[in-house]
Amino acid sequence: MRRMIKGALILLFALLTPACAQSQATGPAQIILLRHAEEPADPDNPHLSPAGVVRANALVSFIRTDPTMSRFGPPVAVFASKATKRDNGQRSQETVAPLAKALGLPVQTPYLGKDYAKLPKRILANPAYAGKTVVIAWTHQDIPKLASDFGVKPRPPKWKDSVYDQVYVIAYQNGNPTLTTFHYDGK
Repeated sequence: MRRMIKGALILLFALLTPACAQSQATGPAQIILLRHAEEPADPDNPHLSPAGVVRANALVSFIRTDPTMSRFGPPVAVFASKATKRDNGQRSQETVAPLAKALGLPVQTPYLGKDYAKLPKRILANPAYAGKTVVIAWTHQDIPKLASDFGVKPRPPKWKDSVYDQVYVIAYQNGNPTLTTFHYDGK
């Protein structure tokens, strides 16, 4: 009798193990992808405009309280493009800095904006992000390509130069990414 029970348990375990393994998250539950906040009129100023600073601060509440943004808990990582010698990328870092501070996280800047294709590989392969939310601020020219590299098909359209309030949420269900667009108030 014990042998039969033991055999049945082994068979049951063998049958359930693949299903359990598939149900466990292997990548992030969602990626929140956004453009840096408003820039100043002076093209030589690499920092956010006063309106951009206000929007960056408003991002904290949006990410922490919006039901879609917070459905998997608070973000576990915040990324932005690395600043170049000419300070390109500075605004992306400044946009997510208040959020990172509120979450007690660093703003990770491993890649220059042009090296966006490396970021999805790094994030999708990191088991620390499994089933969690990751936030990324990048330059608007590269966001559609970045979304595509996270598996979104078809590639989203070009991000308009004048749009600062848009957020892409790439959610993964059974490994399949879906993209939803949201807007947040910068006040």
